[in-house]
Amino acid sequence: MSEVAASNSTFMHTSANINLLWASLLIEELVRHNICDFCIAPGSRSTPLTLAAASHKAVNTHVHFDERGLGFFALGLSLSSQKPVVVITTSGTAVANLYPAVIEARQSAIPLIILSADRPPELLHCGANQAIDQYAIFSHYPVFFRQIPSPTLQIKPNYLLTTINQGLVKQQNSPAPIHFNVAFAEPLYPQETQLNYQQYLSPLKKWLTNRHPFSHYLQGQKRYEGRSTFSLLGKKVVVIAGRLDKKEQVLQIAEFAKKNHYPLLADIQSSLTGAINNLCYYDLLLLNKTFQRALAEADIIIQFGDKLISTRLAQFIAEFAGDYWLIKKGEQSIDPNLQLTTRFDSDANGWIQSQHLLQPIDEKWLVKLTQYNQKIAQQIIAPFMANTPLCEINLVASLDNLLSNDSPLFIANSMPIRITDMFMKNNLSRVFTNRGASGIDGLLATAVGIAKNARQTTTLLIGDTAFLYDLNSLTLLKQLSHPFIIILINNDGGAIFNLLPVPAQQKQKFYQLPHGLTFAESCKQFAIDYYKPSRLDEFKADYKKALKNRGALIEVCVENNQTSDQLEQLKKQITNATF
Repeated sequence: MSEVAASNSTFMHTSANINLLWASLLIEELVRHNICDFCIAPGSRSTPLTLAAASHKAVNTHVHFDERGLGFFALGLSLSSQKPVVVITTSGTAVANLYPAVIEARQSAIPLIILSADRPPELLHCGANQAIDQYAIFSHYPVFFRQIPSPTLQIKPNYLLTTINQGLVKQQNSPAPIHFNVAFAEPLYPQETQLNYQQYLSPLKKWLTNRHPFSHYLQGQKRYEGRSTFSLLGKKVVVIAGRLDKKEQVLQIAEFAKKNHYPLLADIQSSLTGAINNLCYYDLLLLNKTFQRALAEADIIIQFGDKLISTRLAQFIAEFAGDYWLIKKGEQSIDPNLQLTTRFDSDANGWIQSQHLLQPIDEKWLVKLTQYNQKIAQQIIAPFMANTPLCEINLVASLDNLLSNDSPLFIANSMPIRITDMFMKNNLSRVFTNRGASGIDGLLATAVGIAKNARQTTTLLIGDTAFLYDLNSLTLLKQLSHPFIIILINNDGGAIFNLLPVPAQQKQKFYQLPHGLTFAESCKQFAIDYYKPSRLDEFKADYKKALKNRGALIEVCVENNQTSDQLEQLKKQITNATF
């Protein structure tokens, strides 16, 4: 942040220590939501919060030495003002004394905001004075709880502001207490020397020079329709399609981007990768600085849906200088990059229909980005596919022409989901994943459940470790009446760790766990057909044969480091490509 920007800041960029800075950020964001009543009980550990509240010109402070009484006092303030009220306490039993008021507030739908100070983790469970377990101390009575870690320069300040906003929007939708438990390590009190945190605060960008909350959660079409603040006229917009559930939304998003000449980046989970205007190799293109700069010309990123696969896209969002909008119905927080500026609580259809005054932007920008995509497709990806023997990458690409229109495709976690997101580009299937926690457990069982409901041919793409983890779920195939095809990529252990900076000496024993197994006998045990192709044409033929059977497994065995080596070669070519 420049000296000029610092001088125009609405928030002081100097502070006595990081604890006081974090506390000031928390208080400031609450005040920007027009929350002004702060009830404070005396205590040492809560000093950063107390001083931040006491020094803020817009805060009304209320003090009481008895936390139990303070809690009910705050409850009365909230009842009368019909606004949220903040309660600040120190650590230990001081927090526990708020329990009765918290229960009452939950039962009566009163919006209390609890800011409790806590000991840092190193002082817990070791006999330190006044240290108790405060994590979720109020059980389920708050509708929102967050444990705030000890203040550190290693965590972006965006984290605090977006976390506060997550809690407040939950409270707006479900009036009740919310709780933030903040672990403060010493020093708790200000020193004479003021430290300059200008560089640390620089990611906050616009927030530093205005008086608005960092994130906006807009709910319902009437809340945003026609507001000039959210106009797209004349703006360069990147449309991102994440995980989407409804086909009608998918089609409307593609049409919205196409009509307005917006580049579309479609995650495999959107079932939109086959859209004609999708920059299908965006994940790999983001390795190239020329493409990055061109894409960064955007004024706004608009994301529909959630749970993006691409790490490079996430990094692009994290470093994006413009606005980042999310259109997703519901209250669940979806902001892993801590960049969200506006949240629209709406489905894609409702939001797109509200944008009826748009005029398409000049298509030169989109044409340039499309040409980049076409160049690597023709000059790098196509030759690789044509000249490489059967491997995980060309197997995934070949599925485009094998899957039936609208048939379910379940993609397992780890390597399969990453490879399909990079290379499966023309799919017509309905894509399903378990990306909530992204584990490797229960993937086979989940896919069988989808198949039973869908009552049509279903394909599962899975790795060997995940398959082993859920092997006994093969017995569920007996319940199916339509073909269920398992494509098993067997690279003898966790090949994903070839893409991660795992220590070489420990990689096999503690991460990859090679097993040396193939699965023909497993198929015999569970009475399902087994295929083991060694060429790409054999794989395609085997898949077509499997369509005639209720249950089949196609095992493709590859070297453990094959995919990571191939990816490295492709990445180098794309990184160095000139446009």
